[in-house]
Amino acid sequence: MTPLPKPTIQQAAESLYDRDEFKAIVQFIRDERERFFTDLRQCSETNEVMKIVGSVSTLDELLSLLTVENS
Repeated sequence: MTPLPKPTIQQAAESLYDRDEFKAIVQFIRDERERFFTDLRQCSETNEVMKIVGSVSTLDELLSLLTVENS
C-alpha cells in the first residue's frame, strides 16, 4: 500500500478554514497576542519584555501559518 502524502500546514488550515472550531482557535490566538501586548506595557524588567516579545513572535508565526490570507 502506498502511503498518502502528508498535507502541509497551509493545506490543512485551508481545509479547516470554514469550520467554527477552527475560527475559534484562530480567534483565541489573536486574543492571546493582544493580551501579551497589554502585558508588555506593564513590564518593568528586560527579561519580562524578552519573554513577552518571544511569545508574540510565536503567536505571529502561528497566525501566519493558520490564516488563509497568507497563502
